Amino acid sequence: MGTSRSGRGVLTALRNRLLIPAAVALAAGIGGIAFGLAHDDTVTALGALLFFPSAALLFGIAAKRRGVGPFGSSRQGSD
Repeated sequence: MGTSRSGRGVLTALRNRLLIPAAVALAAGIGGIAFGLAHDDTVTALGALLFFPSAALLFGIAAKRRGVGPFGSSRQGSD
């Protein structure tokens, strides 16, 4: 029993090197917000929100390169 087509697509996308900076940007955004809220620093918390668009773009580019999700090819295989 093999994996589904979408499962294989996700596994191949995880091998993409763009996911490393995307994960770092996401972690920096979450960490910055947590730090800002913990220290009552609104500017830091709001500034950390700027990391989320870049993380989303990098995740989107990685998905588009691998054809995962809504960016997949329109061809449907007959399984």
